[in-house]
Amino acid sequence: MMRMLPSRSSAGFTLLEVMLAFVLLSTAMALLIAMLSNGLRQVRQAQDETEATLFAQSLFEQTGTLESLKPGVREGEFAGGRYRYRLTVERIPDPLPASAPPGRGAAPESLDSAQLFRIVLQVEWGEGQAAQRLRFVTLRARAATDEAAEDES
Repeated sequence: MMRMLPSRSSAGFTLLEVMLAFVLLSTAMALLIAMLSNGLRQVRQAQDETEATLFAQSLFEQTGTLESLKPGVREGEFAGGRYRYRLTVERIPDPLPASAPPGRGAAPESLDSAQLFRIVLQVEWGEGQAAQRLRFVTLRARAATDEAAEDES
């Protein structure tokens, strides 16, 4: 009697094929998890930077409007100590020379009494090597006060 051998097409997968498929699936899953983790880290970083920028904008708006501009350094915290800031205000000389000929870059008479201030705000968060920092710089012009005139003399 002759025995019938099963045909190759109905034999199924070999152990080697199953193991290879499992390795490929595992590698694909590891790559997917790594991409998602990186994406979440970038979203968190963007959120922190946006929050720091909003705090900086708020502090800039207060500086010179709710409080007078005085040269010096001020430090503080936002969000219960999560963000730290350092605000530096310094007078800067007028970039237009007072002796410029009329019509050639001379300042209008109404601006002769203006005083320029450079404001530098540095916001930091995080600790150690993971610390992040943003730096903002702006200029503000304010009318010269008697106090400013006394400081210059």
